[in-house]
Amino acid sequence: MGGWPDISVPGFRNTAPANEGGFNADDMCACCPTLTYQQRVIGFVTTMIVGYILSFVGTLLLIGGGPAGIRGFAVLYVLGNLIALSGTGFLIGPKSHCKKMFHKNRRFAAIFYLVMLLVVFIAAVAGAFVAIVLVLLVIQCIAAVWYTASYIPYGRTMIINTFCGPCKDSFKDCTGDEA
Repeated sequence: MGGWPDISVPGFRNTAPANEGGFNADDMCACCPTLTYQQRVIGFVTTMIVGYILSFVGTLLLIGGGPAGIRGFAVLYVLGNLIALSGTGFLIGPKSHCKKMFHKNRRFAAIFYLVMLLVVFIAAVAGAFVAIVLVLLVIQCIAAVWYTASYIPYGRTMIINTFCGPCKDSFKDCTGDEA
């Protein structure tokens, strides 16, 4: 693409000598061999922006109020999440993205997050009570945070310590352990 600036991201190389042990951007996705690295970054950014715009429009519907606003919010929010989530496939390739999502350390979190996206979508489209849709959305948001934290070193530990840390002394008192 002629007019696009060169984009370099630490850890990625557009080309690598054959004898070097690293990988290159052209080999990241065998499913999309014709995409250049710059096109992959553009696809990633575009899908992230579209996903977040859908989520934002859904939030505007939520502010509008009423059951239709909440259902519209849930549908647009879930679709926005799925589109934004799929954007990583452009950057690292769909196969690599799936491998990372279903790695043994985050497999349960990824499956639970995806199932909750589906459950919220079905509940919103089916016209479930607004309170049920909102509760499901909260659970889905918690699942998204837990899944995302699995990509951050010690991310889940930080979450646990944030919420359970202040209670440690109380639990020790209840169990008879010395504080």
